[in-house]
Order: sequence, then C-alpha cells, then structure tokens
Amino acid sequence: MCQVDITHCGGLSEARRIAALAEAHRVALAPHNPQGPVSTAASLEFGFSQPSYIICETVHADVPWRADVVQEGFTVEPKGRIVYPNTRPGLGIVINEAEVKKHPFEQELPQRVFYPDGSVGDW
Repeated sequence: MCQVDITHCGGLSEARRIAALAEAHRVALAPHNPQGPVSTAASLEFGFSQPSYIICETVHADVPWRADVVQEGFTVEPKGRIVYPNTRPGLGIVINEAEVKKHPFEQELPQRVFYPDGSVGDW
C-alpha cells in the first residue's frame, strides 16, 4: 500500500510520479491525508485520477467550524462512507475567507511520547 501525502511529498506532480512507480509494481494507492479541507479535496481528486486508488484518509470533524470555512464539492454517502468526486471545476471547494479570519493559525506543541523501554512513540 502506497500512502503518498501530497502536502509532504512535493505536491501533485511529485505525488503522480510516486503513484506511477507504485502502479508499475502493482501497489495500491491510499493517499495519507490528516490535514485540512484543501488537502482533503486535493487528495480525493488526486486519488480519483489514479487507476490504483483504493481509499483516502480524510478528517471531517477536526474542528466544529470546518463547514463554516469551506464548502466541499465532493459528497459522502453516509452508509459505507462512500465518497463521490465533486462536479465543480478544480478541487471543487469554496473557501469563505471572512470566516477563516475568525480562526487564526495557532501553533500546536509537539506531543512527545516515550515508552517504558525508552523508545519514542508516535502521538
């Protein structure tokens, strides 16, 4: 399983090159996407464009005001959480910039987890 992350690998062009390598080796594609709504839209549209796409990690309830800042173009069927591509141009999202300004960026402190044997864990 190839879990390419568009926001970490260098964007859509680099993700496409990685996906092509994965496809050549018959490795399925499941974009890694623990980020916000723009990344989600890009990851979904990217996945839909790839022949080896299986599933995409998405976050929908990360903050209570998410629906206020973005209008998403894709639809999610509640039963089975099946996602259908957007019918709008581009990523299919509309960002409400006035609403975004109400929620300025706040740096999170890194979470550090150490196991009893001294090894470092992932938060």
